[in-house]
Amino acid sequence: MDVKRRAFLRLAGTGICALPLNISGLVYASQEAAAKVQKKLITLQPEQAYWFSQSPPTDLWAMGQNVLRLQQHIPAEITVRNRLPDASSVHWHGMRVPNDMDGASGLTQQAIDPGQAFTYRFTPPDAGTYWAHSHHNTYEQLARGLCQPLVVEESTPYPADHDHLLVLDDWRLNSTGQLDLESLGSMHEWSHGGRMGNLLTVNREITPRLPVEAGSRTRLRILNTANSRIMALELNGLQCWIIAKDGQPLTKPLKTNESLTIAPAERYDLTVDIPTDWQGEQPIHETGSRTRLAGAFWQIIPGSKQRTERQSPQPLPANPVPVPGEGKPDHHAQLLMTGGAMGGLRSAIYRNTPMSAQKLSVNKQAWAFNGVANLPDKPLLSARTGATVEIEIVNDTRWPHGMHLHGHHFQLRGSDRYEPGMLHDTALMERNENLTIRFKAGLPGKWLLHCHMIEHQAAGMVTWIEVTA
Repeated sequence: MDVKRRAFLRLAGTGICALPLNISGLVYASQEAAAKVQKKLITLQPEQAYWFSQSPPTDLWAMGQNVLRLQQHIPAEITVRNRLPDASSVHWHGMRVPNDMDGASGLTQQAIDPGQAFTYRFTPPDAGTYWAHSHHNTYEQLARGLCQPLVVEESTPYPADHDHLLVLDDWRLNSTGQLDLESLGSMHEWSHGGRMGNLLTVNREITPRLPVEAGSRTRLRILNTANSRIMALELNGLQCWIIAKDGQPLTKPLKTNESLTIAPAERYDLTVDIPTDWQGEQPIHETGSRTRLAGAFWQIIPGSKQRTERQSPQPLPANPVPVPGEGKPDHHAQLLMTGGAMGGLRSAIYRNTPMSAQKLSVNKQAWAFNGVANLPDKPLLSARTGATVEIEIVNDTRWPHGMHLHGHHFQLRGSDRYEPGMLHDTALMERNENLTIRFKAGLPGKWLLHCHMIEHQAAGMVTWIEVTA
């Protein structure tokens, strides 16, 4: 048995393995830009990962390329071909796209059947780090790997010597090294913290190497694509600044040398200064589990010259995202989160029918928003484009949740976890925590609001808001 195989079997018992890791402010393209349409092809298809030498490859699903890159303000036509045995769709997570392009099957579009194709058309209004993922039977298709990072390039390249992605994911493998498909849909996991894997990857590789020069400055784009695992990166005392959260630039880079906690679907852009005296390989540790894991390594290339002391990085150019500002909101709603293990949920409405906890469990529902399990017929609220909206979220459960709002970015109130004024499309809530999200209503349509511990969404934690013109 080879070393990697032994390491996997030894660490599987710990729960994870040490292996790899204008409307609404939209800017419309000029006539000159419109003539340049970015045409892309994404193929949803089976893929194999060669994670263990001397073992069969692991069967996954994928989107046919490592990263999708688009240009800000340039119209895009992205044709998605489905070569999988199941229907699917693609959600452009964090992107402010027209509602019928949002990719939420059953709400904004019909799923793309096997053998069929669908073309998504939109103009990216915001530069930054985003991702694309299935939004159909997401708990299964995301666990199979149906996602990819999405980078929208700024018009002027950001001044950094290197630009690296760090895409974190975990996978549940069985004793043969294949995805454990039999465990999908486990009500125990759906009612607890969600599906956790036993294999950590970074950029879908085993401990990849990120080449950087000693003394250089790197833009590091961090993305957590796991179904439910909250990740934490240890920055090893490096000189770091947060320059963007969920694709949206901070007005002033935030200096940090602390570990970075990242809920599923959250993204951070950092600038990282590599010390001039570093040599060889230096680990990047994931510390969110019981074991401190080296998920990736900086591969140090000797610098071409000695560099002087670095100045603080400049901020990224602001995106045209409407900021809600102060004052009384035009609309206010409360979202009470209940249920889950040890949550004491006795009853809820599911598909317009009141049900006991036992009946809910038979229907694989374990959570409720305002007493309703899964997608309700009526929206949580309805607001016109441009209106200021506040939603007070009360986490009356024993579990953390990563709340994601489609089509919008919001500011937070009541949380000391994030820097004030940050814009988010996804935010982590700890158990028994209350916070308020505040945003300007964007493009018209039906926009989902749900937990991105994706098993929680499948088991009831999802609602929607309506925006009218």
